[in-house]
Amino acid sequence: MTQPKVASRVVHVRLPSREHEEFGAAAKRLRESRSRLLRRAVRDIIERPANLLDHELARLVEAVYQLKAVGRNLNQLMLAVHVGKVSVADTALLESVHASVTDLDAKIAALVSASRLRGVRR
Repeated sequence: MTQPKVASRVVHVRLPSREHEEFGAAAKRLRESRSRLLRRAVRDIIERPANLLDHELARLVEAVYQLKAVGRNLNQLMLAVHVGKVSVADTALLESVHASVTDLDAKIAALVSASRLRGVRR
């Protein structure tokens, strides 16, 4: 099934020569079209969800995979505690799980922050 066509309109933007060149270079560096980058900027301004760049999406998918793995391990640990295979949860193991979740949270936050600040910082 094909997706329905969404009406779109063309917007013309004037940029000083230097900004035009830098914008083109940034688009190449990010491996994205200038059009897609401008749409992302507009979505950020009007507070709509921004489309992640392909490499950002890949990193997010990997972070979600890792977070699910941590969740599975935690569930297995708790099951072992409930059925009596483990009498006391190992504090070091719990701290390791906490550190993994904290690390994944920081990576996801950095990804979102980089996405939002892309046009602001170099």
